[in-house]
Amino acid sequence: MDNSTFTLITWIILTILAIIIAIIFNVLKNRSRKDTFLILGLADSGKTSFFIKLRDGKQVQTHTSMKENEGYINLENNGIPLTKVPIHFVDVPGHEKLRFKFSDFIPITRGIIFLVDSSTCVKNVRSIAEYLYDIFSNKDVIKHNIPTLIACNKSDMITALPPERIQTMLENEINKLRNTRTSALDNQDSSITDNIEFLGYENEKFKFEHLENETHFEKCSVDKNEIAEIKNWIAEVYGGR
Repeated sequence: MDNSTFTLITWIILTILAIIIAIIFNVLKNRSRKDTFLILGLADSGKTSFFIKLRDGKQVQTHTSMKENEGYINLENNGIPLTKVPIHFVDVPGHEKLRFKFSDFIPITRGIIFLVDSSTCVKNVRSIAEYLYDIFSNKDVIKHNIPTLIACNKSDMITALPPERIQTMLENEINKLRNTRTSALDNQDSSITDNIEFLGYENEKFKFEHLENETHFEKCSVDKNEIAEIKNWIAEVYGGR
């Protein structure tokens, strides 16, 4: 083999290696990017309507989703862009057997919007508290310090409760749930509980302010297009991290 052939082969090998390294770097970079906002909540809380409102700017009839809705959306208020680039949103199904899927997206999640139906919160408070408990006690949510906005939807309904009342109800319910689950976890194998953290401060009643990740409550109405504060929160979190 002459020198020119050897040089050519070496150049080809180095080029291929450079391409492979670039691809691997790109994949790892994309996996580590936290540019996603999760839209979570029970079925019928208005999650999918909120997602479509963000994406299309209009209200449509929706049905309970059995798979994720996702896409990159240009966030704006009254035609004014709130971010320089589109934001990735994922609407996770609210069905009880599919809610766990939120954990698949946590490594790339920058913020969580959890929608609550303010008009039916009283009868659904236990289910809402259980879902929030699963989110906030997840070690990866705590590790990545993911901020969460609890959006109290359907605030225009006559039976809607104000965010302050909803917060108090959920704190009381999560406190009861924490006592029950902590006792149950003490009797389970550690391999099952390794990804679950104790919520709040021990020997103190649960408060959202005790959580590692920042949690805010805000009223909104997707139907009435009263979601400006939610958009502003998203833009602030996206631009601030």
